[in-house]
Parts: sequence; structure tokens; C-alpha cells
Amino acid sequence: MMSPAHRTGERPHQCGFSLIELMIAIAIGLFLCSGMLAIVLSMRIGFKTQDGLTRMQENARFVLTVMDMTVHNAGYFVDTLGGPVAAALPVPANANTDGTTFLAGQFVTGTSGGGAGASDTLDLRFQTASGDGMVDCNGNANTSGAAQVFTNSFSVNAAGQLVCSVSVDGGTPSAQAVLVDNVSAMTLLFSVDTNHDGIVDTYQTAAAVTAAGLWRTVGAVQITLTFKDLVNSTATTAVDFPKSLQHAINFMNPTK
Repeated sequence: MMSPAHRTGERPHQCGFSLIELMIAIAIGLFLCSGMLAIVLSMRIGFKTQDGLTRMQENARFVLTVMDMTVHNAGYFVDTLGGPVAAALPVPANANTDGTTFLAGQFVTGTSGGGAGASDTLDLRFQTASGDGMVDCNGNANTSGAAQVFTNSFSVNAAGQLVCSVSVDGGTPSAQAVLVDNVSAMTLLFSVDTNHDGIVDTYQTAAAVTAAGLWRTVGAVQITLTFKDLVNSTATTAVDFPKSLQHAINFMNPTK
């Protein structure tokens, strides 16, 4: 039997979406997708920012720990009540990694980077008794059975790494060991007694201290480290973090 539509010659009714309805649905879908994409990108940037800040904070904590532990020992020697410091810290046979040398009794020196992003260098030494627990910048202790002199040389290499090499008893400095990455620059200021009255009166660069012959009066060093901004830096353009880490460290035995 034929349906009424067929009997009357009418075509059956067909349901569907009009072109305008489809365009509206597509527009709503694109709007929702763009919102989700914006949320994903925002979360990704947030995670990247947090990761960069966490890495910089970890580097800063580690650097402060190593430098506090090592730099503070500068000038120490075992027989502080008996023998002279010149005997405990004699003239070494080899120069430091930055080309500087120590006079007898001198325990700190360094160089100025000279600007244009070049970093300063820091060299310091102390005498340690076997088994006393004092360590160099690479974490090595004296287990030789006799007193030794540890010379620690800090610098920033071309790869933006804070490195340290060690010389024992004035011997050839070791290979540079990497302490932390992503360091743009290290600048130093040394506390000095310019009029030799026993009171520190100014902070000077390594170049100024060398020119004035004041290394024997230095009692502390102010270290400023500038780290790279891992969030905003690119493969071709390095951006520095806006705030630098600044820390002053007094020497254990600032002998004049």
C-alpha cells in the first residue's frame, strides 16, 4: 500500500542543518578550542617559568654553600699560635689558572674581567691538617697524613659555567670542575685597609687592589653572580635574570 505522500504526489519531509546553523556551530567550536589552547599555553608558560626559577634557586643555594665553605677558610693555617703564616703559606711553584701568583703569606688574589661581560676570577688558599674535615671547592679533604695547602681558583668559563680548579701544595692546578651552569658573570669586590690602621675602609676591584699592593690587607670578598634567565632566553639570545645574587664572605684568618 502506498503512503499518503506517495498517493498525493508530495515528497517526504527531510530534516537537517542549514548552512547558517553549521557556520554558527563551527564558530562556537573554534571559540571553545581557542579557549582550551590558551589555557594549555598559559599552563605551559607557567610550568616553564617555575622550572626556570627553581633551577636558578637551586644553583644559588649550591653556590652559596660551596663558596661559604671554601672562601671562609682563606688564610687559615694549622699552627696559628706558633709558626708564621709565611712558612705555612709559602710561594707556590706554579701560577694559578688565571695567571696570578701568591707571595709568601698571601692567601687571596684575583683578576678583574675588564667589562664587556667578562667575569672576574678569585684565587684563595688555606692550610689544612690531615683529617681535620676542611675541604676544597671540589669537596676533597686532606687525608695525606700531613698538612697540605689547598689553593682554590674560581672563574666563569665561555659556556657560562662557574668552575673551580684546585692546586695542592703549589702543584699544577687540576682540571676545572663545573659547579653550576647558566652563570652570565661573576664580579668581585675586596674589603681593604688603605691606610693600614687595621680597619677596613673601602671595597675595591681586584685590579685596584693589585695596583695599590693591598692584597695583604684584604679581609673579605663580596661576590656578585648574575644568572641567565632560562625563561626568556633563546637558543640565539641570552637574557640575564634581572636580580643578581650578592653575598659577602669574611675570611677565617685575615692575617695582615
